[in-house]
Amino acid sequence: MKKMNKADLSMKTFFSVTIMTLLLMGCDAPRRERSYTGGSSENDLFGMPMSSNNNGSTSGSTTGSTTSGSTTGSTTGSVGGVAIPSEVSQCSWSSDGVNGFENKAAHLSPNEDNVDEGAYTLCQSNINEQEVYLQVKNPIGDAQLCLIPTSHDGSNSVYVGEPRCLYVNSSQTLYKISLIKNRQGYTNRRITGVMMMKDKAYQYEAPFYQYILSPDAYIFCSQWLALYYDPSYCIAFKNKGAYVYHQF
Repeated sequence: MKKMNKADLSMKTFFSVTIMTLLLMGCDAPRRERSYTGGSSENDLFGMPMSSNNNGSTSGSTTGSTTSGSTTGSTTGSVGGVAIPSEVSQCSWSSDGVNGFENKAAHLSPNEDNVDEGAYTLCQSNINEQEVYLQVKNPIGDAQLCLIPTSHDGSNSVYVGEPRCLYVNSSQTLYKISLIKNRQGYTNRRITGVMMMKDKAYQYEAPFYQYILSPDAYIFCSQWLALYYDPSYCIAFKNKGAYVYHQF
């Protein structure tokens, strides 16, 4: 086993203190306090942040709960015997949990390495931008799945609220997730996409140099970029590929 020198220890201590400081000062709760309910991309995700009222800094915290199930109203088709809500009938859903999904992502496959097995549909309500519905081909049993609402303008993307996490344990269920826009300075942004990732720890390379939960890594890199215009953490996050960036 490689012996850790003082410089390595200092770097890890600095990083641990810094990330906790940024997470605590922001609206995005660490894992133990996140709100719960019961990767890959070729896009240029991490251009300089879009302008905000406070240059991207965050403060304050809000909480809430998400809901699952279906809504009332006219519907077309069904999933698992439940009628598809009319507000997301514009999207393609799988009636059998195997075929008919709209998208594919290796991160959502059982071993995070098979695009076809990571098929999914994620659809934004046509009456409420903060309501989205999700169906996956393969249930995720080793972690909760977190969705972080984002807004983009051209090649620039920025998160606008804290993660919403849930267990996705059925391929024939439409999961309804209520997203939150609570990042100070960004609440007036329209939700145009979602960063979706398993709530698992991965080994991130420089400048992280350690295992870290993927939602925390994304939030940290975004806040670091906004505060210091330094994309290095976001580059490491993107290179790992343990996420799905979905634009509506």
